[in-house]
Amino acid sequence: MHFGKQFKEYREEYLRMKQLEAALELKIDPAALSNYERNERGFPSDLLPIVKETFAVPDDYFLAMILGTPLKSVRDFKMTQPAKTSEVQERYMDSFIDRHRQLFEVSPELREFVSLASLLSEKDRRIFLNSNKALLTLIHKYAKEENTE
Repeated sequence: MHFGKQFKEYREEYLRMKQLEAALELKIDPAALSNYERNERGFPSDLLPIVKETFAVPDDYFLAMILGTPLKSVRDFKMTQPAKTSEVQERYMDSFIDRHRQLFEVSPELREFVSLASLLSEKDRRIFLNSNKALLTLIHKYAKEENTE
């Protein structure tokens, strides 16, 4: 099955998404996703509909991913690659926002966090978000260790 490599191409080139974000969205271990994308392990069939729904994968791209058809050959040949990518990214972002809307509605802290991040320059925002991501990773690791003791 070609799905893992095809998904990696879709994730990187169309969604411009890192593997960790994709794994978090799918609620699977990042190492497992890495194995699927390298075709070291077969992509679980029960995960396929979750991938399609989570990333709002259009039917034609999803079929190409399953069949191993080059994704660049999907859609109208007259449509440029950047236009295809933009369409897919917009579709995914709409889906992402819909899935996480409730979190923003019930969490003034999260809204404040996003508002603060939006005030920063691109470079400072990247530093700010990466440092907070690192802090969350440490907290998560510490919580896991506490639960195993």
